[in-house]
Amino acid sequence: MLDKEEYQLIIDASVLYYLEGKTQSEVAKTLYLSRPKVSRLLKKARELQIVDITINYQSDEFEKLQSEIRRTFDLPHVVITKTLSDKNDTLIEVGKAAAKELLMLIHEDMTLGISWGKHVRTTAKYLKKKPYENMRIVELFGAISYDLDQTDMLSIGRSISSKLGGKLYPLPSPIYINDPIARKAIVETPLIKGTLNMIENCDLILTGIGSIYSNTLQTLWDNYVDNEMKSQIVKNGGIGFVLAHFFDQNGNFLDMEVNDNVIGIKTESIKNKKIIAVASGEKKAKAILGALRGGLLDTLISDEATLNYVLQLNDKLK
Repeated sequence: MLDKEEYQLIIDASVLYYLEGKTQSEVAKTLYLSRPKVSRLLKKARELQIVDITINYQSDEFEKLQSEIRRTFDLPHVVITKTLSDKNDTLIEVGKAAAKELLMLIHEDMTLGISWGKHVRTTAKYLKKKPYENMRIVELFGAISYDLDQTDMLSIGRSISSKLGGKLYPLPSPIYINDPIARKAIVETPLIKGTLNMIENCDLILTGIGSIYSNTLQTLWDNYVDNEMKSQIVKNGGIGFVLAHFFDQNGNFLDMEVNDNVIGIKTESIKNKKIIAVASGEKKAKAILGALRGGLLDTLISDEATLNYVLQLNDKLK
């Protein structure tokens, strides 16, 4: 937690550097600070969104890539950001672009369905506060235990709903339930039943895209699918997942119990909803390609390097 003095220093340094055009050395001299201290203050200003830097990425190369993605996959809309040297910085840029795009699609009296994961979490972080009348935010599949990772589902939902002035409809249930009797008992409880009905009527979905081949931790795949089921998913040609449902390289959802056992949105509903997906990183390229081939998305937000790799993979797999 920053104290008032530190917060004011961040503002003073930001004004001098970004508005008055002083160098970091000049800012340091003006504020009687070391240059490394000024550098840390300016970085903190961006992290806290005291300073919001917007870069217009539109160029001939970007427009060419956008057109090729739209044409190749019959995708209505794609937003592309620059790929930065640091993966986390690229994630932030993609998240900021997704937050901006989401606000353009939101309107009053609508239901927004949400997923969870680092891309959706980053989008929620950079979403600007803009309340809407009669806004409903609904979790699209059973949430993990909130005690295990409160940065995920519930906190994401709370963040988005508070910024949009909406009411959050949680789904406090396991993601997958194999036992038919237990499943029936859970989905018939009033809270779960009400949220499931809300899911069927959602107007727009914000989600990430998961890959079973990523070398980074993916909570759903790594913690909520057992080893036997993982082997079956791979054996059946699974390459990625969206909204806890697994699909193959052509975007076809696997005909497996794991997809049928999701407490939340149904497979057929995913195909019929307007989906905005945010995903980046070459390790997710196969999954992104599958989702595009299957026509699962209406809008995709990603970075330049990832989408170029997606096109390369598509050419190889023809």
